[in-house]
Order: sequence, then C-alpha cells, then structure tokens
Amino acid sequence: MKRLLLLPLLLAAAVVLRAQAPNTIYAYAVGDWRNGPVVTISPLFETTEAFTTPQLIARVKKEFAPFATISDIDIQRFATTEEGELSRTTLAQKYGVRKLEVNLMGKQADKMPAAAPQQKH
Repeated sequence: MKRLLLLPLLLAAAVVLRAQAPNTIYAYAVGDWRNGPVVTISPLFETTEAFTTPQLIARVKKEFAPFATISDIDIQRFATTEEGELSRTTLAQKYGVRKLEVNLMGKQADKMPAAAPQQKH
C-alpha cells in the first residue's frame, strides 16, 4: 500500500519542482579565447538557469556583432552582476599578461526611441 502512495507523491513533487521559474543569472561570452588573435569578451547580460550553453552561444552570435564570425566561444555564468563584472575585467587582464589583444566590449547602449518628426515653423 505504501508503494502505491509513494509513486503519486513523487510525481506530484516533480511537477511542482518543474513548475518553479528558473533563477535569473548573469553571463558573458568569451570568443577566440584559446589563441586569439583578438580575444573578445561580451558585455554582461541577463539570462536564466534554463538556457543551455548552445542556446546562449546562439543568442550571443545574434546580439553581439563581433561574435557572428567567431566559432570558439565559451559562456561564463554568475549569480550577481558584481561577480560577472569582476570576472570580465580580471579575465581581460589575464589575457593581457599573455600578450593577447582583448576586445572588452562595453555595455550596449539602450535602444533609443525614434526621433519625433520635426515640425516646420
């Protein structure tokens, strides 16, 4: 009898756990990180734990132009923006010590609304 009750309880627990929203995390991409010639580090961006590395790489290739032609990409994930930004700058410095050029991309500018048409006076 106990076994008959255990299975429905386990299934119910699995459904509840699966229904919870994934946590927000932060990530950045590193391109041409093995040998350069120019190591590219993307800005930090918000994501969730639900996204896989291949999904995030596809996103980075779409959102950040320099990554469109880079095939050697890795994704770094962080719980806070502070951890992510510290990691980005530290990594850039480490590549600098190795005498590799680093393109440490700045934050993307917020998309500006289209300018209102000017009125003729």
